[in-house]
Amino acid sequence: MNRPRGVRALLLPTSQRGSHRPDGPGYSRIAWWRSRRRGHARRSRALRGWPLWTCPVTAAGSWKEGRTVSESAPVRDDAAIAAAAPAGVDPQAPHVPRVMDYLLGGTANFEIDRQAAALAFQNWPGETGGVAGVRVDIGHARAALGRVVRHLVADRGITQFLDIASGLPTMGNVHLAARELAPEAKVVYVDNDPQVVAHAQHLLAEESGAEVVFLQGDFHEPGKVLARAAETLDFTRPVGLVLFGMLHFVEDFDEGARLLAGYLGALPPGSCVAVSHFARDDEDTAMNATLDALDAQLGEAVVRRTRTEVEKFFDGLEVAEPGIVETQNWRPTDTSWPAPLPMWVGVARKR
Repeated sequence: MNRPRGVRALLLPTSQRGSHRPDGPGYSRIAWWRSRRRGHARRSRALRGWPLWTCPVTAAGSWKEGRTVSESAPVRDDAAIAAAAPAGVDPQAPHVPRVMDYLLGGTANFEIDRQAAALAFQNWPGETGGVAGVRVDIGHARAALGRVVRHLVADRGITQFLDIASGLPTMGNVHLAARELAPEAKVVYVDNDPQVVAHAQHLLAEESGAEVVFLQGDFHEPGKVLARAAETLDFTRPVGLVLFGMLHFVEDFDEGARLLAGYLGALPPGSCVAVSHFARDDEDTAMNATLDALDAQLGEAVVRRTRTEVEKFFDGLEVAEPGIVETQNWRPTDTSWPAPLPMWVGVARKR
């Protein structure tokens, strides 16, 4: 039986929280806050220019639209918007990807999600700490994702992407970053959470056409994922495989390497893989102890690996400059951001 996980576990009494490791790594790109709650933090200004002390909410509007306003402004009418929510989306219970969207300054969330963020992250560790610290962290992550995608389009000529465990396709996610440079870009998003899929398909229905699709699938089943992705992507041309916040959910390194090889084996030469992975700093014993305690509290295992360990995932591939580096050091465009806690980012090309 599946137990409550992530923020849902945090919102339950301790006696009701799960006490076992997750049943699979395909749970959205919750990496930037759900996993960080279990494993790492990030530090930066909030994405899209939101100051750290601002908690964006949205004014009254449709499910898919809404202007972002300050906390002091009237909050949108969630009851009215909930009535228009697509089938499969539960606006009465917090949902991890919607909380992430809120923390990124997006509009695809409800008051229950904003309350969950405030409760789950009030004691978030780090220099900034609290909800502001989480917002800093995931903002850094999303900015790095955008830089990676734009690099693949501009420098590698890649205009089709397979993004696994993506979360909601909002706030600068892959298709939005790619289409800044290549409006014709094709993107296949994959997630194993049916509520994410229902919500994402609704969000994409009117804006992207057949070139951007959102599928339900499991990272552990490359054959099935690739077969469905091939209905949209042309596997005779290079593809950008995006695994942001994914491999650190695979506890066994050999299994992670095998799964990665399964995906890359189906892609032609010139394809690239982009990875972000929680980092372990063996010298920071105090932070490691804090993060290990969080893992134990939530009953979920996130594997933090060293740079050398993450580099091994790229054996046999051509690693792009500047190599496997911390998030803020991967081709930064704004060096004024506060430095995040360690997370590795790297891109490699199949020869």
